[in-house]
Amino acid sequence: MKRLVLWDVDGTLLSTDGIAANAMRAALRRLVGPEVRIERTSYAGKTDWQIVRESLPSLDEETIQSQLREFIALYIAELTAQRDALVARSTVFAGVVEALRALAKVTYQAPLTGNVAAAARIKLECTGLLSWLDVEAGAYGDDHFDRLALPPIAVARAAQRYQQAFTPAEVVVIGDTPRDIACGRAFGARTVAVATGPFTLSELAAHHPDALLPDLSDTMAVLSAVLG
Repeated sequence: MKRLVLWDVDGTLLSTDGIAANAMRAALRRLVGPEVRIERTSYAGKTDWQIVRESLPSLDEETIQSQLREFIALYIAELTAQRDALVARSTVFAGVVEALRALAKVTYQAPLTGNVAAAARIKLECTGLLSWLDVEAGAYGDDHFDRLALPPIAVARAAQRYQQAFTPAEVVVIGDTPRDIACGRAFGARTVAVATGPFTLSELAAHHPDALLPDLSDTMAVLSAVLG
């Protein structure tokens, strides 16, 4: 039985050189107009839905939820307008393609990301990674505001898509933040942390992932970390 590997996107597989963050802030400003204060908040490991909530603390949850679809449309419009820049300036981290290729032979692979689904697809398309990940089996930041709720969503989709039930022990969550580790652990999945984002090896180690890598450049080390 193949395992299910759930990949974070930003900071784990790729970087958009700040383009996506700027597009999100522009979309927020278009959503609320010039008068509403937008708080600067850390985006690392959070769902886009959570980022919107934290960026607009003056708005109540009901208002934010009612405007989430409008925000997504504005955000995707901003990203689409920046598509050429995304292609030119985004970076795929060392070893990513080799790791995805090697794991594709023995696992199913899908995104588990705080990005809303449409944004994840654009980023993966613009970096040439879309063909390696089954976006229909993933979970995203418009599925739930809480990242810890995403693994069960992805696993249910993957089970339906591949006609295979996945126990938590057959699921691996890979990411670059403590929140990635936490969401995998909450589900009972194997967790692999990679220090290619804003957190150092020692900072990630403090959260006790099952495996810890400095990056994905050593394909054999990645296979060992994922498969145990």
